[in-house]
Amino acid sequence: MDAPAGGARVTRDTAGARAAAPSSLLTRTLTGRGVWHGAELAGGPRDWVWQLAPDTLADIDRALDAVKRSGKALTAVTREDFALPSLSAEFARIADELENGRGFAQIRGLDARRYDADDLALIFWGVSTHLGRAISQNAQGDLLGHVRDEGRDMADGRTRLYQTNLRQRFHTDIGADVVGLCCVRPAREGGVSMIASSAAIHNALLERAPWYLGALYNRFKLDWRGEQPAGEPGWYSEPVFAWHEGRLSCRFSATLIDSAQRLTGEPLTAVQREALAMVEALAEEFSLCVDFAPGDLQYISNYMVLHDRSAFVDDPAWRRHLYRIWLTTPGARSLPPQWSRSTVRGGIAARAPS
Repeated sequence: MDAPAGGARVTRDTAGARAAAPSSLLTRTLTGRGVWHGAELAGGPRDWVWQLAPDTLADIDRALDAVKRSGKALTAVTREDFALPSLSAEFARIADELENGRGFAQIRGLDARRYDADDLALIFWGVSTHLGRAISQNAQGDLLGHVRDEGRDMADGRTRLYQTNLRQRFHTDIGADVVGLCCVRPAREGGVSMIASSAAIHNALLERAPWYLGALYNRFKLDWRGEQPAGEPGWYSEPVFAWHEGRLSCRFSATLIDSAQRLTGEPLTAVQREALAMVEALAEEFSLCVDFAPGDLQYISNYMVLHDRSAFVDDPAWRRHLYRIWLTTPGARSLPPQWSRSTVRGGIAARAPS
């Protein structure tokens, strides 16, 4: 994704106050593997799928057995504990794809029927240790999260969408270089995973509605949903797009931006609302739907790819359940100043039990 920066500097945030360390606004089209449209990938070779070979599946079983015999807790397991020699070259290629390629990878071939839920969690953790270091996903300090309907209501300001069966809307997660998911069970109906290239969205904005980019390079306030660090307000602020050291990065959640208004009392401007709606519409237009079978693993760049999930209906005897991990990855990009002092790479601060 290489292109020279051009255009005016963004010097004020969306509320009118001067923003710290503003980003240059990229005004030229991006090219490269990071710019993709779902329709093209769906109709072309599925080279974004890594199919696990029999020798790799045997390596996974040996690593699982060794870790279980060691008695180590899941979060204490390291990449050395979960040795996967047949995948060493593939991990390097996957890591490069996540940082410098399309920004996502789907790993298939695990037969989830051969493992109970705890063993599948251990496999997911073990594989993920070869890509990065896990960081906290919530105020409880969970390093391995659960994406499932917990019957919670978004009217509760502490609920996050992944804890419901509602559509998530296209977004990036609060923290992490890479977001990983492991399918334990799909839904009876719905729950379709969708992903979209943020670079393709940026290109389309330049072509169709460049007047929105100024707003998107300035700061929005986002709702912590009750999980803010101690002593901090219930919201944080950051831009949707930033151009830094020759890389475009994107962090986006219209849901958190919308709900932050109840805390700040500051409504969005018409331009801000329209800009956010356009990002969501373009993500929908360019999205790739990815089927999840039990045992599938998905890793996505939290700066290059927006992800979504459709609403779903569970079978009481077969409830949709995915494991989630947030990873800080070695060799990842330098973060723009707007994010480098945030919790992007540190995760959500864990709180002491009350």
